[in-house]
Amino acid sequence: MPDCWVAIAGQGIALLELKVVKRGKKVKLSPHQIAFHVTHGAMRVPCFILVQYHPPKSPTIRGARWLLYRSEQVMDLVRDGVDLAPCASWPADAVLWHMLKGELTY
Repeated sequence: MPDCWVAIAGQGIALLELKVVKRGKKVKLSPHQIAFHVTHGAMRVPCFILVQYHPPKSPTIRGARWLLYRSEQVMDLVRDGVDLAPCASWPADAVLWHMLKGELTY
């Protein structure tokens, strides 16, 4: 099961897996998490992976970014890490949460 179930009024739910990348570019997902996203992505269930990425020399929230990936991107995300283009991205210290909500639909 993903980390978060987000209820969006009038639209239903979205499922979020939360990850943090502080060193390197690899997003660590277990085989079960990968299988969940492959299966649910194929069914077009609104599932996402939200990564807080800290680039080198940015150990604090300043300089970090939120990267949002759709479940359909999970295999590429495992292969390419945060080099994979996200479907949306925001500065971690200045995200406007209504913008994230707007991305959590299909």
